[in-house]
Amino acid sequence: MATRAFWQPIYSNLLLPALYLAVKTAALKDQKLKETLAGHKGIWQRIETQLQKRDTQMPLIWFHVASAGEYLQALPVMQRLMNNGYQCALTVTSVSGIRWVNKQRANYPNLILADYFPLDSKHNVDKLIGLIKPNAMVFVKFDLWPNLIWQASKKLIPLFLISATLHEKSKRVTSAVARSFYQSVYASLDQIFAVTKTDEQRFLEACPSHHGISIAGDTRFDSVLDRREQISPPKLPDYVKDKTVLVLGSIWPADEQHIFPSILQALDTFPDLLVIAAPHETDQDHLQAIETTFKNYTQGRFTQLSQDTTEKRVIIVDTVGQLSSIYHYADLAYVGGAFSTGVHNTMEPCAMGLPAVFGPFYQNSPEAMAMVNEKKCFSINNEIEFTELLFKLLRDEEFRLNTGQSALRFIEQQAGASDICFSKIKDAIA
Repeated sequence: MATRAFWQPIYSNLLLPALYLAVKTAALKDQKLKETLAGHKGIWQRIETQLQKRDTQMPLIWFHVASAGEYLQALPVMQRLMNNGYQCALTVTSVSGIRWVNKQRANYPNLILADYFPLDSKHNVDKLIGLIKPNAMVFVKFDLWPNLIWQASKKLIPLFLISATLHEKSKRVTSAVARSFYQSVYASLDQIFAVTKTDEQRFLEACPSHHGISIAGDTRFDSVLDRREQISPPKLPDYVKDKTVLVLGSIWPADEQHIFPSILQALDTFPDLLVIAAPHETDQDHLQAIETTFKNYTQGRFTQLSQDTTEKRVIIVDTVGQLSSIYHYADLAYVGGAFSTGVHNTMEPCAMGLPAVFGPFYQNSPEAMAMVNEKKCFSINNEIEFTELLFKLLRDEEFRLNTGQSALRFIEQQAGASDICFSKIKDAIA
């Protein structure tokens, strides 16, 4: 296989410029990409200003994540480090990740830097490494920027990949060229903490000579359990606690066409049923379409509940960032996305002890696949199946509670990866 010396000039002079051009072109039509690129303006001044908080008496660990999901995977490891005398720096690839960090950053005084990762040129990464001066670097899941890794490795900075996964159809395994390229990247990492035995085996296929590949599990389980303990539920009207609450989390129109007819039947059949609909996209057209569907029932928007004390049958969440805390009030949940590109976060409702239902496309979520196989969650293919399952969950409280508790036990049994990663990172730089 070709080495770093072979691939670095090809990447720096050909692949990276092509990638940058593709991103700039895509940003003409993609608002998130456009915002991400705009966020790079003034980045060096911001970074230097933030690093004024650097305490050289404390070791600093630099985390890099792609977006919001990977930030939440990194967070429990970061928290353990920051609670034990470490400072942390964080770079993020996308605007959604920055938004998440900015919501929470005030809670973490030892997170001294949080900003975009600049273009992965040798000049940029050498400058950034020189500014941050990390004692170690941690990457999450798959967002590996080659020049950053290669240059950090040359400077003998310990490098870790946590919650590492490799899909069986990944080009990093199946393509000889991609495998050669990524072998030069993986070989520069000191330790790779794989999620499962299968992931470990695939990393060994991709980089057979690597001696630092081990299984640690997925830090997402710790993340969702940690957040559950820290959640401050939003204030909802008192009548909510006396209802059977169905939360529809991150739903899309593709979900709605399969589940809304069943929910309308359930509202007619079960007078104590309260539906809280949290659409993934909260644009006005989508919110109004949901309101039209439930026009025959008392309803209100989440942000306006305090102004109207009338008891509602349907609450429509018209803001973002509230879903995980709203699950606190639920008795059961439908999780959106699985009638289109793939199911969204099933861990959050299950960590609350809720039975979770979703559509047929959940293969993007290993935990959803495992829980369906063990009948701890439910996948439905159409309106008929959803009606049958929904009515069973609403009628049979024991079945509903037992299923939710079974899902919760599954989540709790998978926890612990963050402690393993924290311990091994701490030991490696001691």
